[in-house]
Amino acid sequence: SDHLRNEPIYTSSQIPITTSSGIHGPIIGEWVIMTSLVASHRYSILHEWQKAQSWEDSPSAKAHFASVTDNVGKRLGILGYGSIGRQVARYAQVMGMDVVAFTANPRNGPESRRDHGYVVPGTGDPEGEIPSAWFSGLDKKSLHEFLSYDLDQLLVCVPLTQQTKHLLGKEEFDILSKKNAFVTNIARGEILVQEALIDALKDFENSSFSPGEGKKGLRGAALDVATPEPLPKDHPLWTAPNCIITPHMSGINHNYSTRALQVVEKNLERLAKGERLLNLVNRETGYASKLA
Repeated sequence: SDHLRNEPIYTSSQIPITTSSGIHGPIIGEWVIMTSLVASHRYSILHEWQKAQSWEDSPSAKAHFASVTDNVGKRLGILGYGSIGRQVARYAQVMGMDVVAFTANPRNGPESRRDHGYVVPGTGDPEGEIPSAWFSGLDKKSLHEFLSYDLDQLLVCVPLTQQTKHLLGKEEFDILSKKNAFVTNIARGEILVQEALIDALKDFENSSFSPGEGKKGLRGAALDVATPEPLPKDHPLWTAPNCIITPHMSGINHNYSTRALQVVEKNLERLAKGERLLNLVNRETGYASKLA
């Protein structure tokens, strides 16, 4: 709903505004896992070999993959535990990962952890049972506590608001660099300070391993969003090391319109019954709350 924030219907009326939140979980969740595995399995090398029609099986070729690890026992931090975050948590759990969540408001009990928005049947984490730990807050201290929780991967899926703009910069990437985390952003480009992200990716590429300290920087990133969009051809983000970029299309799929209309149908039923609408936007926070 951020594209409506300066429109009269948003600023000068009380007309209820709802979103299609919930319909994107399965397809964007698959994009998150796909790009993560493409990076961790160094698939770009394999793809180049295939394009060259070259069966590379020499010891030197195989050495490229000696550092590849699976995801069992690794920790995924999800910044913004909405429908997309919950579906990624579901996928990650199947791969043997530990999942921890961060939300703006505390989720201290079962009811507060429940997803009260639209959920594609058979998907997500409707009861909020997957995370082994929950963090919350709107201050830097709370955010840094979450980022310091030994994260191997960070998924950014918070809405863009005044509070989340440039939420992650040099200080936050320095914390994540302690485990050379992989950062995925499917939210909005403005949530990250891109220059700081590029520097952190370069730090990993250019630093050498130090016993007891490891390497500096972030080992990689996957971005479906950027600032600006479209990203100019000469933008330094294109050539940032170990960075996967797609043109804000992770949510495009065949089922989009059908599922969006399912949300409309459910809300028409609720409207007729005088019930609270699904995915109702809170004009003060700027997004649809998942709380009842």
